[in-house]
Amino acid sequence: MAATKLSDFSSHKIVAITGGATGIGRASVVKFVQEGYGVSFCDINDVEAKQLLADPKVSEAYSKGLVIYCHVDTKDRSQLKSWAIKTLEHFGHIDAVFANAGIHRSNTLLDISEEELKLMIDTNIYGTIYTLKETIPLLIKNGGGSIVINDSDQFFIGKAHSFGYGLTKGALGQITRSLSIDLGPQKIRVNAVCAGTIHTPLADRALGNYAAKAGITLEEAWAEEDKLYALGKSGTAEEVAEMVFFLTDKATFCTGAHYLVDGGLVAHS
Repeated sequence: MAATKLSDFSSHKIVAITGGATGIGRASVVKFVQEGYGVSFCDINDVEAKQLLADPKVSEAYSKGLVIYCHVDTKDRSQLKSWAIKTLEHFGHIDAVFANAGIHRSNTLLDISEEELKLMIDTNIYGTIYTLKETIPLLIKNGGGSIVINDSDQFFIGKAHSFGYGLTKGALGQITRSLSIDLGPQKIRVNAVCAGTIHTPLADRALGNYAAKAGITLEEAWAEEDKLYALGKSGTAEEVAEMVFFLTDKATFCTGAHYLVDGGLVAHS
């Protein structure tokens, strides 16, 4: 990829996305590229990241320096700091952050191990906090911007065998509210996208574990899941990415709110 001067990006809005190699993060990288944004994304999955960079939807922008990738474990603040510095050095500014990276595990309070609970808190809560600590100063330097946090429908409802996940997503919902108040004077909007079950590798693993325990196929597990939704189906990563883009680019008077992309699931509660 040819070197590009910072001035080449002055007319572009820039978004930083964690967990951008797969699932909702990947769909969001593609969406922002298609909308003309410069994108800096990070992940721990280098193989999937390289495949994304070679995708025709992204490869042209990548060849022009409008997309960059860094290997980052969001549990490690020093790695996030290096990524933020590289993003600023490459693009000169950032306008938006999508704090997307996270993990899911099935557990209850009675069977979750201390190690698994720590992993979920470190990844979903601290990983998001570290992401924001390293990127918010860049938004302030830019004169404002947008933050979208990948939360969950589990901010609104409880689900069986989801103690650790629900705990961490509840925390992210409150972070969204408090940050919006603290950052409003800095002209930074903070919103959360709250998806139901979405067809992603993460969901495939979760439903695969359920299917194995229930003695059914993954396809049968997905069919059961689809029946829970008012629209008769689970969502796609692309549908969530549309909301992420809307909250980032269009929803200029929206902050401190939680936006369901759940096919009507929570309406049943």
